[in-house]
Amino acid sequence: MTYDSVAQKLAVKVIGTVESNLDYGAVNYGDPITVGIAQWYGVRAAALLDRMRDENPGSWYGVEASIANQLDTIPATDTWWNGRRLTYTEGNSLVGAMERNQVLQNEQLVTDLDAYKTVAVNHGVNPDANTATMIYFFAMYHQGPAYAVDVLDAAGPTATLDQIHAECLANPVLGQYGSRYRTAYDLISVADLSGVDPAPVTPPPVVVPNGNAKTIQQAGDLLMVRFENGERVPFYPSGRGQWVPHKAATAPPPPDPVQPPPPAGTGNWGVPLAGSITISSPYGPRPTPPGSADLNGGFHYGADLVPTGGGAPDVIAPADMVVTFVYDGSGSDPSSGTGGRYVKGHATDGSYTFCFFHMQAGSIVVAVGDTVAVGQKIGVMGGTGNVTGPHLHFETYEGNLTNPWPPPYGNPVDPIAVLRAHGVNI
Repeated sequence: MTYDSVAQKLAVKVIGTVESNLDYGAVNYGDPITVGIAQWYGVRAAALLDRMRDENPGSWYGVEASIANQLDTIPATDTWWNGRRLTYTEGNSLVGAMERNQVLQNEQLVTDLDAYKTVAVNHGVNPDANTATMIYFFAMYHQGPAYAVDVLDAAGPTATLDQIHAECLANPVLGQYGSRYRTAYDLISVADLSGVDPAPVTPPPVVVPNGNAKTIQQAGDLLMVRFENGERVPFYPSGRGQWVPHKAATAPPPPDPVQPPPPAGTGNWGVPLAGSITISSPYGPRPTPPGSADLNGGFHYGADLVPTGGGAPDVIAPADMVVTFVYDGSGSDPSSGTGGRYVKGHATDGSYTFCFFHMQAGSIVVAVGDTVAVGQKIGVMGGTGNVTGPHLHFETYEGNLTNPWPPPYGNPVDPIAVLRAHGVNI
């Protein structure tokens, strides 16, 4: 076997099988955004979806506005995507688009393989003399690059398929996935190429969308329905055997009623947590685990921020603001302990109200009525209240609000989008 187009197809089959059982529409809800036949993750998943939208816009219909708008506004290279979890509604809306882009997914995986091949060659593998070993390396590298290199170096660049397979199973990390790598070994051994040539996508049979339809015309994957009131509405195949109505293809998606776009930024703003930070959980809907005490019914009204390098950094004002409420452990706590130690205040221009939750006990250094300048310390990030670990839960609401609890007590907006709209690099 030499590393040619047939070997590439085998590598696609191996990775696609162990990752998704060759399901081009696969969505993994257990991790941050993870999609497709190869279960691309985080920034790689965002880049794949971007490519689908840009190179095959006709396949993009039906995608939820919440995820489509973020793909339009947040670069796929932004590590924010490594923490972005899909809701079930968003994931289901992506299935059809991904299934209509099977060929593109194969092409993307082959592009990935070229990068993996470079790594293997740099470690001494001859692609034509050790093709089977290299394909096995691809399967390991796609899951865990560092561990794959460890296995390859331990087995040696001229290792046979049997030898690298044995070394993989002996690896303390990759060896935990024995079933996965036995499947890869079996597929490579018999050079099974079935299942990786996408079948032609055919539209589902024409069905009358509802009883008020007057005429129906079908052209390829477009169904134009004329209703009794004269309105003409295009319908598209959902990828699941149903037709779904859609606005004109050139019409912008409807605005998100929960996350209205923030106004153009003015003034000097900053990140509300000192130092380098990571967004561990973004604003928006998220599944509520069984038995969860989530008071917000599965909707996350803020963004959770943690320090990239660990530690307990200062919580600081993201804009010039006036403090309107402080709970430091004494007196009445409207959150009943859920919010921990927290501060609320509004921007001095009255544009937004901010909430800073879960600060360390005894760390709050501001009082009600204080005017705090952007960048000035409010307290220290902590883990008080109903949390699984220390972080800053940061909420933003439109306008100057006074009621401190419970959310939502006004018009909630995505705090990260607001900061970015005000020129903050986060």
